[in-house]
Amino acid sequence: MTEHRLFPYFLILAAGTIWGLVFSLTLIATAQGAHPLGLSAWQVVLTAAFFLVVCLVSGIRLFNFENLRHYVVLALIGITIPNLLYYNAAPHLSAGILSITISTVPLFTYAMMLALRFESVVARRLSGIVLGMIAILLLVIPDQGLSSNDASFWILLVLLCAVLYSVENVYISKGIAPHTDVRELLFSSNLVAALFQFPLAIYLGVDESWTWLASDAGLAIAGIAIGSGIAYAMFFYSIKTSGPVFASQCAYAVTISGVIWGIMIFSEQHSIWVWLSVIVMLLGLMLVNPDEEAEFVDIGKSENVEKSF
Repeated sequence: MTEHRLFPYFLILAAGTIWGLVFSLTLIATAQGAHPLGLSAWQVVLTAAFFLVVCLVSGIRLFNFENLRHYVVLALIGITIPNLLYYNAAPHLSAGILSITISTVPLFTYAMMLALRFESVVARRLSGIVLGMIAILLLVIPDQGLSSNDASFWILLVLLCAVLYSVENVYISKGIAPHTDVRELLFSSNLVAALFQFPLAIYLGVDESWTWLASDAGLAIAGIAIGSGIAYAMFFYSIKTSGPVFASQCAYAVTISGVIWGIMIFSEQHSIWVWLSVIVMLLGLMLVNPDEEAEFVDIGKSENVEKSF
């Protein structure tokens, strides 16, 4: 059955909308004061469980010891460290601010590819990075009147998460064989992260038992785990069917929906500086997106295109 021509647009819009909601769910998850390590540990367990089902249904190999090094690297730089930083910073920022800062991942990814000489210098895309940095300065320099007196520090901490996600992107793109299935990577790396985080949580006395999952914070974590899994599935299917250039437009939906979800759920109000930052960030993303002719890739490699968020 032939897909409707608007179906690819539905995929990136739906994925972006779900990812945008994750920022609001994060605020709900952290509102009750649960330990960041407890939040992260349950998230990776639930995410691993989600992709376990996906792999079993799809007939995908669950764990390949030849890829153990990849699982460990992704579990550390793409999951554990960013999660802990993110859950520490989230209570001090709004959902809208979180969505803007995390949307810098495509910008940082291109900058790293450029620095490592995996990409050639393109003036238009370089201008996109500059605009992205200006967008962040519009958040950090003015007095935002946010929920924390040291909001600029927490914004920079979330930006560090974006940098780590970008490192993960480059590693996946250049360090992992193209035939490695992304579903295997997502299941196994989350499994390794869980095997690391739960013993550490027990050692540190972090007590978030399974009954905690029935609380508002626990349900929010479950929503983050499952929602992110569904969004990933949509995003990577979009890459396979429409190419990475088209799929990269998901970043626009993430930024805009993250701000809108924050307004709808928490009645967030933003200063003119924040709205200017949104506009400049979207312009930066528009410029940094590669040309379709230059970035056409073989479908066989599309499952390893770097994660955008």
